[in-house]
Amino acid sequence: MLPKQDIMLKLAEIEESLNQLEQSIYDRISMEERAEESRLAGKIEDLECKVAAAESRAETFHNRREHSFAARKLELSYKTS
Repeated sequence: MLPKQDIMLKLAEIEESLNQLEQSIYDRISMEERAEESRLAGKIEDLECKVAAAESRAETFHNRREHSFAARKLELSYKTS
């Protein structure tokens, strides 16, 4: 009966080791996922800043062009009147 108890004890130790390994792997995967999410969030924030800057430049360009067009139209109407 002693060998059977030794085997059961060893099996319990192996099971505990496997549980610890499983938890360790789960923790590592979770940590890596959080790091990846953080990295992606940073990239998204950078892209949003670039898009906002591009939109601002486009709006400025559009406003200048609109103003220039209106000024030329006024000038032309002044010259023709």
